[in-house]
Amino acid sequence: MGTPAGWYDDGSGRQRWWDGERWTDQFAPPGHHGAGADGSPTAAHGAPSAPAGTPYAHPASPGHAPETAGPRRSSVLGFVGLGLAVLGTVLAFIPTAVTFPIGLVLLLAAFVMSLVAVFQKGTTKWPSVTGIILSVLGGILGSIVFASVLWWGVTEALDDYQPSQEPVPTVTEEPTEEPTEEPEEAPSAGDDGEDGRPSPEAIGEGLQAVLHSAGFVEYDDVPGFFTCVGQHYYDSDLSDEALQTLAASNDVTGPERDLATQVGYDATIGCDSRS
Repeated sequence: MGTPAGWYDDGSGRQRWWDGERWTDQFAPPGHHGAGADGSPTAAHGAPSAPAGTPYAHPASPGHAPETAGPRRSSVLGFVGLGLAVLGTVLAFIPTAVTFPIGLVLLLAAFVMSLVAVFQKGTTKWPSVTGIILSVLGGILGSIVFASVLWWGVTEALDDYQPSQEPVPTVTEEPTEEPTEEPEEAPSAGDDGEDGRPSPEAIGEGLQAVLHSAGFVEYDDVPGFFTCVGQHYYDSDLSDEALQTLAASNDVTGPERDLATQVGYDATIGCDSRS
């Protein structure tokens, strides 16, 4: 059922005549506070009408509060979220172990704050919407940049490490090329003593030639080493034939091999003046 005709407040603070279907241009005089159908517009003495040319806004019907659309207030939470999103994006694009995690934390906080600000009533929405978009894009792009830099660093480190795994040319091959120069210069067992044994010098030179043929030159710088060793062999129980074999730059074989080895071991310890 519609509202009956009468004087009602049209929302502007003035009494206005409602004819049961719509507002008319009739306003009650100042001081008139009647409501309902107490008197028609003609009964209201000198009830003025709206002046010609006056802008006329159609208010809501009686009993319905007019809708007021006031200006929206700024969203503080939305601006804070937008600021955090900007700062987090900048830090996320600096691919270090410190700035990148901090940037992700700020972007997460910006996303949450901006999302909450979107649902606040009566506030501007563009800062919060922008904060949501920026926080998502900043997190994705920052992660891509960080992952790319990390992968590049790992590959560079592996490239630098690989050369150290290549086999280093061995230097033990070089001495084997030099020792074969002197074997033919070794003296023969012609310097025999009174009993047919080679002299200590001849035995020592033969032993030196044997060592050179094996690439062993450690005792070349020890003064009188090989003569001393030759003297040990000369004084040993080795036969003349075995000593002549040593003086001829050959190894002793047969039953006297072990004795020759033991004499050589003892002679090396006794003649090495460096020990």
